Formats: sequence, C-alpha cells, structure tokens
Amino acid sequence: MNNLEEYIREHASQLDSALPPKGTEEQFLQRWEAAEKSSRRRFIYWAACAAAAALLVLALLPWKADSFRGVENNPDAVYARYLALVADAWEVAGADEEAAEWLGSLTEEAVPLRNQLPDELSQEEQAEILRSYYGDLLAGVDKVMKTIKR
Repeated sequence: MNNLEEYIREHASQLDSALPPKGTEEQFLQRWEAAEKSSRRRFIYWAACAAAAALLVLALLPWKADSFRGVENNPDAVYARYLALVADAWEVAGADEEAAEWLGSLTEEAVPLRNQLPDELSQEEQAEILRSYYGDLLAGVDKVMKTIKR
C-alpha cells in the first residue's frame, strides 16, 4: 500500500463528512462543458472526414449514364434504342478511321444478343439483360467518342 491509500483509510470518516471547497461545483461544471464541447468537435470532425471519404469513393466509382431512360421495359425497345445510339455514334465518328475501328470492334455483332436470349425469360428479364449488356457497350462507345477531335 502506498502513502495516499493509508492516509485515505485513516481519515475516511473526515473525508466522508467534509464538504468540498466553495466553487468546486462550478469548476467541475465548467470542465464538464469544455469536455462536452471538445467531444462534439471531435464527433463533427470525424463525421466530416467520413462524409468526405464517402464522397471520394462515390466520385471514383465508374458511373455510366442511363442511356435507356424513358425506354419501355421490353427487349425490342431496348435494342432499338441501342441501335439508334450506335448509329448516332457512327455519324459523329465520320471519317475518323481509328474511332471507326474501335466502334466496329465494340458494336458489330454476328448474332445480336437480342436473338440469343431464351424465350423462357419474361420480357422484363430480357430487357434487363439487354440494358446491362448494351449499357456497358455504350459506355465504351462513349469513351471512344471522347477521343474524336471535332
């Protein structure tokens, strides 16, 4: 046992009955409020850091534009929209041979995916598959289009 413990044990009755000095309660409350403000600041700081990190992650995720917004939820409409967007890209590419080569490698299909989907799938399921597949292809087309000097 150290000296402080001995002193407390010997004088326990005096310590239990003695009142704290005047101003101790105010001093305690001031320290409590200061600690509370500090913890709020730390919370706000870490919340801001977490929000910034989340925004950074969202900014780095590959987002693709919804090329099929407003298109009916059936495979023929999705495929028709894809063909229209590809035709527009070919018109813009014009005589740019490199862009035409890339567009050809991306968009030319021996047998369109639309014709390969099983009839057992519902129209909505087929449309969703086509949206995903052709959406990825259109993201590639968009990248090719950004390389063209206009």
